[in-house]
Amino acid sequence: MNAFSRRASIFVASVLASTTLLACSVPVFRYALDHWRPDGYQVFVYHDGEWSEEDEALLRGVRERAEAQGANVEARAIDLSGDPVGADLARWERVTKKEGGEPDLPHMVVNLPAAIAGGEAIVGAASWNDSEVEGLLGSPARGEIGERLLAGDVVWVYLESGDAADDEIRFGLLEAELAKQQETLELPEIDPNDLDEMTAEPEELAIRFSAIRVDRDDPAEKWFTEMLLSTEPDLRDEELVSQPMVFPVFGRGRALYALVGDGINPDVIEEAAVFLTGACQCTVKAENPGVDLLIPVRWDDFVETPEPEDFDLPLVGLSGMVSDETGAPDRAATADASGLSGEANASGVAGESRSADGGSDPDARLASAGGGQEASGGAAPIRDAETVAEVGATDGGEEEAASEHVGSGGLARTDATDWLRWLPWGVLFAVGLIALISGATILRRQETR
Repeated sequence: MNAFSRRASIFVASVLASTTLLACSVPVFRYALDHWRPDGYQVFVYHDGEWSEEDEALLRGVRERAEAQGANVEARAIDLSGDPVGADLARWERVTKKEGGEPDLPHMVVNLPAAIAGGEAIVGAASWNDSEVEGLLGSPARGEIGERLLAGDVVWVYLESGDAADDEIRFGLLEAELAKQQETLELPEIDPNDLDEMTAEPEELAIRFSAIRVDRDDPAEKWFTEMLLSTEPDLRDEELVSQPMVFPVFGRGRALYALVGDGINPDVIEEAAVFLTGACQCTVKAENPGVDLLIPVRWDDFVETPEPEDFDLPLVGLSGMVSDETGAPDRAATADASGLSGEANASGVAGESRSADGGSDPDARLASAGGGQEASGGAAPIRDAETVAEVGATDGGEEEAASEHVGSGGLARTDATDWLRWLPWGVLFAVGLIALISGATILRRQETR
């Protein structure tokens, strides 16, 4: 194991330890389908005062289709004659610089969801017209992927390199390995306490892997290709962009990370498959690897998201003491509640960024499970196929509440001995925190050598 693999392993171990309190026995792919709503892509339409009724109707149509078809997209117009400032102006300047001059107006700029890279990860830009909007909101491949995801599949998207012979070999390898993994992997046993987390019965769960090929030169898949290449900041780099890529897609259209070139091999495919079919180690979406894709499906029409369990919490005054029915503070209950407050809020340790081993071979590349954009606090690519970091914070979007995994008996108890039931969780949290601090210390020492 090389130095970078050791460093990555230390980080993964410490983060996994710190997120134990939010673990769930439901497989990752199923928990994501039941719970994780996709974040919206951002569409900015730039114009220069001239804004026709047709342009306004097209903008209104994007919003209506987002509602009617379930496309996770948001759109707004920006008038350049109104002297835009801040992010709107900086974004436009980036586009004009890239295109070598100011493009014809109106012009749309499409960004990844707002939580990634501070909301400024550009997917692409194009003229504002019906054809481009149609291609952005949907494509044949995304329609097929949506149907398979609803059927319970994990869909492995193979983005072709353009080398027909090489693509045939690598896609054949992918299909063969997926068939093997589908037969040999076993789903975790569902904890009875987690049954309410699923919309399916445990006996209905099955491992289903399928693969789909996408021609990156297909005009109908132009925007889909750009989305895939935008899930990590370096996939358009010269040494990678011409390589074949595989993106495991699960849940409601979440791309896990990219397997590139020689990274498309049995060991790396198995690592990704094991993670996706294993127990969900952290139920908070933002603490998990992956970037949402724009797939027009009304997920909630097909998957009834389980509602989190409601807790009857006691009233807490400004002093932090629990009040009884007369309004007098109950100090015994307060002592128990304060002992648990740290645990109940200890979900967010796994958002630290990881550095990449820039000296490793990009063709033997395994993108990190963090994926996404480095500027968002997500993971930089891991180019060593020995290690798959199973946690990350690339998405940084909505944080799904998972209080039911902290405790099922309410957060404040008046029984003076009840704190003992929380002692193991406190120990686990302490171990995770110590591991995180120790790992960071080791990393700093290694970097100074």
